[in-house]
Amino acid sequence: MEEYIQFVKDQINFVPDFAIVIGSGLSTMLDKVKVIKRIPYREIPGYPVSTVKGHKGELIFGILSGKNVLIFNGRVHFYEGYTMRQVTAGVRLAAGLGTKNIVITNAAGAVNKALKAGDIMLIEDHINFIFADNPLRGEKGTERFVDMINAYDRDFLKKAVEVASRKGIDIRKGIYCAVAGPNYETMAEMRFMNRIGIDAVGMSTVPEVIAARFLKMRVLGISCITDSIFNEGDISHTKVLNIANQCGKTIAELIESFLREV
Repeated sequence: MEEYIQFVKDQINFVPDFAIVIGSGLSTMLDKVKVIKRIPYREIPGYPVSTVKGHKGELIFGILSGKNVLIFNGRVHFYEGYTMRQVTAGVRLAAGLGTKNIVITNAAGAVNKALKAGDIMLIEDHINFIFADNPLRGEKGTERFVDMINAYDRDFLKKAVEVASRKGIDIRKGIYCAVAGPNYETMAEMRFMNRIGIDAVGMSTVPEVIAARFLKMRVLGISCITDSIFNEGDISHTKVLNIANQCGKTIAELIESFLREV
């Protein structure tokens, strides 16, 4: 068992029904959570600490829509210099605490020209362009050969679409691509991604989904589209965070209603 899993178990007796990973600037979705306990990442032995603006870096144990939730308020990324095992520490912690379900959110750039800043996209599938490493490298046994055909749980996706329709939340569905970062993409790269069917691109999520499937967790993925190089020109991290803050409340409403019905 990882050192940080035992440390957290010693801090709180809590089995989450769902884990939720909060992406860049999306912490406004915490407004509806009844918080039981907070643990800053820096206090957890062996646990990686977020270094990026927009990622506060804390575990939040609470109740949302009658469900026990473990919320990761911020994540770490491969581009920060962490290993893939460190990047997926949150997923491994959630599984170690008994979580079987995870909602993973992110801020992403539009590749599909029909998407614009402020749109919410449910992730149907992904393409992994982080070629440098894999979170399962070094794992033992046949379990490491993970089937990724139903990586994003179809029943969760269907339920999220139903909930959004009833709540009047405008959503899209699409393919997410993960890149290593931290630089944004060139126009040539964006045109290439568009031609092969990618809808949105970001620097996270895919390693966490791979680890979650390895650990037999069901996944719902949600992207906040924060920019479109085709429609809005130049990109900056500040712009990304501003749009993500606006998306956060709508994504929170979607997740809150989704949890109530599953």
